Amino acid sequence: MKTVLITGASRGLGLALVQTFYERGYQVYAVVRTTSACDMLTTLYPAVSVLITDVTHENYEEQLFGFIQDRAVDIVINNAGSAGTPGIDTRHSTGDQLVYEFKTHCVGALSTVNAVLRNENVLPPSLIVNISSRRGSLNMQAAGAAKGVKCSFSYRIAKAAQNMLSLCMADDLESMGIKVISVHPGALLTKMAPADATLTPEQSANKLVEMIESNDFNTRDFICLETGKLPW
Repeated sequence: MKTVLITGASRGLGLALVQTFYERGYQVYAVVRTTSACDMLTTLYPAVSVLITDVTHENYEEQLFGFIQDRAVDIVINNAGSAGTPGIDTRHSTGDQLVYEFKTHCVGALSTVNAVLRNENVLPPSLIVNISSRRGSLNMQAAGAAKGVKCSFSYRIAKAAQNMLSLCMADDLESMGIKVISVHPGALLTKMAPADATLTPEQSANKLVEMIESNDFNTRDFICLETGKLPW
C-alpha cells in the first residue's frame, strides 16, 4: 500500500486530497491544527492517521518525526498555507506579515521534508509536492500578471520563496531518486476565491492525484493543474 503525507488537511484542497487518496486505497497521514479537524477526519475516514499540530510551531519537525516513527512515506504534499494577510500594497504590508507567511509556506514545508528524511531505516519518499501558486512566479510578476490583483505582498513573497525551496530541494535530492515539483492547483472555488476561479477543490485534487499516478512530469517542474507548466 502506498502512503501519502498531507499537511493542511482539514479543509479545501487538503481535505479533498485526503478523500481522493483514501478512496484510491492509499494509507494517508494527515496534519491538522485542531482537535475538531482531527475528529472530523477520523469520522469520515477511519483509517487515516492524524497529527494535531501547526507547521509554524518551533517543535513541529520533532512532533512530525515522532508521529511518523518507522513508517515509510512515499509521497509528501506540503499543502499547509494561509490565504494571505491584509497587506495588499506597500504601505499596508508589514514585517510581521512577511514572517508569518514565510514560516507557513516555506519553513513549514522544509520542516515537513526534513522530518520525513530523518529516518534512514526506511526508503525515502519518491515525490515531494509543494502546493504553490501562480502568484509565486517571478516571471509572471515581472510581466505584470499580478498587477492590480488583491493578493497580499506577504503571500506572493512567501510563495516565491517556497518555489526557490522547491528548486533547491530538487537539486539536492535528485541523487536520492526523489522528485520535487511545485504545483499551482488552479483558481479554486473557495471562500477566498479569486474572480477567475473555475475549479472546485475536489476537481483539483482529482487532477493532482491523476497527474501523480501518471508520473508524467519531471523534477523541477512548476505545474498549473489547469494549463500545464508555469514559468518560475
